[in-house]
Amino acid sequence: AGDVDAYAAIVRRFQDMAVGYGYSLLGDIHLAEDAAQEAFASAYRDLPKLRVPAAFPGWFRTIVFKQCDRLTRSKRIATTRSP
Repeated sequence: AGDVDAYAAIVRRFQDMAVGYGYSLLGDIHLAEDAAQEAFASAYRDLPKLRVPAAFPGWFRTIVFKQCDRLTRSKRIATTRSP
């Protein structure tokens, strides 16, 4: 339970950054919120891979970028199909 509480504090601290960065990449607040949510879930799963805790902000920003890229790729694929 302590780990979940600690991670909740991380979410509160980095939530605005994640959504703001996502919005700057995607131009859509709802997609940015989705990307941030997925990034937090991914970061939680992969947290044991982070060797230097002080590197979390940059590491997490990379995860947000990857989630945004995934969303734009799927959006691009959906819009380029022939009728």
